[in-house]
Amino acid sequence: MVCQSCFSSYRSEFSAEINIHFPGSEGLSKPSVLVFPALRVCLKCGSAEFAISGAPLRALADGIDEAPAKIA
Repeated sequence: MVCQSCFSSYRSEFSAEINIHFPGSEGLSKPSVLVFPALRVCLKCGSAEFAISGAPLRALADGIDEAPAKIA
């Protein structure tokens, strides 16, 4: 599979621990969501991607639904 940014095949997969915080001042009162995805990194351009599923994804969706958030 190639990088979606630079089309290089020089990619590798790493284990990761990512703590996701909700945006804005409203997000300060919400608990963060800790996920442990497989992180795919392009070793040429630095682009990275991962997928979230199950309970962490539902927690993110529920947190966004509670209060409108700005997503840039």
